[in-house]
Amino acid sequence: MSQRTPAVGAPEAAKPAAKTFGSRLRDARDKAQLSQSDLSRSSGIPKTMLSRYENDHILPSVTTLRKLSTALGESVSALVGNGPSILYTFAAVLGHRGIVMGSEEDAETLALAIADLVDAGDDRFIFLDVVPSPAEVEGQF
Repeated sequence: MSQRTPAVGAPEAAKPAAKTFGSRLRDARDKAQLSQSDLSRSSGIPKTMLSRYENDHILPSVTTLRKLSTALGESVSALVGNGPSILYTFAAVLGHRGIVMGSEEDAETLALAIADLVDAGDDRFIFLDVVPSPAEVEGQF
């Protein structure tokens, strides 16, 4: 069992708070290079409502969320902050580089290779948070 420790000089800062729906919506709109007026036209959602969503005054209905995700070219998961958006982004970045995983076994092999690099202390991965696995926690008692 390997012990993972932060790299020398790595900051021990607390993890930033999770983004709100409003900040994820604003980020997606900025990424798409759309103004609120543009998004209002393409989604059919009034600009005043978009402002209220982005300022976290209210949350959209499921129907509105679908309209926003379609207009922004983002998954609903990315807007609401579910974990699958991380996996989607990971696969999309690989795909843009011409790397395609053809099966779940390929994905598992890639994940294990990355974990091995992290275990080996590769400095390119110091940005990743590493927590003990449940098996490692149980072994401590």
